[in-house]
Amino acid sequence: MDELESLSMEVVKAFVLYTETLLAKAPDPRRPKTCQFVDLTGVSIKQGFNVNILKKLYATFEPNYPETLEKMVMYPVPRVMASAVNVMLNFVNENTRKKFVITDDLLVVCKELGWNTKEIETCGSINGYMKKHLKHGLSFLFE
Repeated sequence: MDELESLSMEVVKAFVLYTETLLAKAPDPRRPKTCQFVDLTGVSIKQGFNVNILKKLYATFEPNYPETLEKMVMYPVPRVMASAVNVMLNFVNENTRKKFVITDDLLVVCKELGWNTKEIETCGSINGYMKKHLKHGLSFLFE
């Protein structure tokens, strides 16, 4: 297994662990829903967006957690990169694809996740805001 394949598997394992933890704490275990925020601060266009990781995540989540994802917000993603990612998501079924929000606009993030923009500014960053509202332990913040 090469380094990229190994990284892909580690990302999938982390998402599964996190999702299982969230689902276990769901208020309605018969209809659990998750909203996931992926902080892409510091990821550049030069580094690219690894389609293999997306495909492995999808291959794991679609059959095992088909209706648990309410939405996944990826931020900040430059518009050029967002367009490329949206094209890469053509392998995802349309219903699931609608759940992905790929943006570089903090106001869109706040609207989609119900976050308070002013509070984020007060905390100094999204990371600070998330740490302030952390419910499931620091082990789920991957920096």
